[in-house]
Parts: sequence; structure tokens; C-alpha cells
Amino acid sequence: MDKQQLLYLYFSDKLTPEQEHVFKDLLNTDSEFKAQFEFENNIKQVIKAEQSDTLKSKLQGFEKKIKTEQNNAKSWFNWRIAASIVFFLAAGWFGYDAFFGVNYEDLYATNYKNYPNTVYTITRGEDTSSLEREAFVAYETEDYNLAIQKFNKIENKQPYFNFYKANSYLGLGELDKAKDLFKIETAADVAEFKAEANWYLALINLKQHNKTEATKYLETLIANYNYKKEEAKTLLESLN
Repeated sequence: MDKQQLLYLYFSDKLTPEQEHVFKDLLNTDSEFKAQFEFENNIKQVIKAEQSDTLKSKLQGFEKKIKTEQNNAKSWFNWRIAASIVFFLAAGWFGYDAFFGVNYEDLYATNYKNYPNTVYTITRGEDTSSLEREAFVAYETEDYNLAIQKFNKIENKQPYFNFYKANSYLGLGELDKAKDLFKIETAADVAEFKAEANWYLALINLKQHNKTEATKYLETLIANYNYKKEEAKTLLESLN
């Protein structure tokens, strides 16, 4: 997972247990990551120490200072410092996404739903057993780690396995692994879940705050498929 995304999730209190393990490991092994964490954490502590009215007052003061000093070439350095302070205070108070006008996390949460099993019928109480049945039982019960293990063990691979493995990784929050498998689906000449893969790739890029890539997949979906077409249009409007 992207390190900046991990930091974002940490400060948003949205880390999964698995992501939290990766986060702690990076703090212990990656000095650059630790320095960035401490920097952002210090900023957050400063922001939390401020009351609402005091913070808003400071923001207004900094904004006035910037406007005044923009016309003064000799104060260029001071203006940059003031602008940076406004950015961090505003981001901390209003939220990083809201500050830029797009709340990626909310858009993702509103639109994400793991894809249902539409390819393998599971009869309740059925005595027969197979790896594929076990994989889809695990998938339907959201035991995604087990589902992936079962899919990987099946010798006779079906073309739709990659799509359901991708959704399993997405359910676990392993975005990059999910992305790689969804891309295989979109690149195939013939694929059962090509439209759906474009939708999930758009959502993954939203989750990773990659507006350009998210837009690309949404436009592809709208231009070529009916699946989630109206939702894609609404989502695209939210990004513009």
C-alpha cells in the first residue's frame, strides 16, 4: 500500500488490523516514513490544541497577511511560510479532502459494495464438496483470505477467478493486489466482468486519491458499458 495512503488512514482512524501491522512495521524500519509521520502528527497536535473560534480567527489573519504580502516582492519568503500555515491549519480543521473540494473517502464508501457471487450456485445443505465451492462459500461469508487460498489451489482455472480474487483482495484492503487483477480483466480480449472491473478500478483509484486514473476508468465505463453507468456519471460529476 502507498505510504501516504497509510498515513491518511491512520490520521482518519480507518486502518484495518492488517494495515495497522504494516504501519507499525514501517515506523520501526523506515526512517523517512517515521519522520513524515512525526511531522504530520505534530501538526495535528497543534491543530487539536486550538479551539474553533481561535483557529478560524487565525486563518482569517493569515489570509489577510497573504493578500497584503502578495504585492510585496521583498516578503515573498514570509508569504510562502504564511501560505503553508494556512494550508496545514485549514487541512487539519476542515479535513484534507474537504479543503480541496473532493472527499474521496466518502465517495468510495458511498459507492463501494463487494460484488456478489453470480457464477457458482451454492446449495445450502449440499453434501458435495469441491475447492471451487469452498472458495465461493468463503467468499460469500467474507472470509476473503480463505477464498483466495482456495482459488489459488484450484488446478482447472476459470476465467472469472481473477475477478473474484481481486474482489477478495479489495475486501481485505489490499488495493494494489486487487488493482493488478482487475487490470488483467480489463486487458483481456474477452472477459465476463470487463465492465465491472473498470468500475472497481475507478473506486480503487478514488480510495488512493488518484483523480486522473479514477476519471479515466469512469469515462471508459460510461462510453462502453451499461453496468453502473448512471452511478459512474454521478461520480464523475462529483470529481469535476
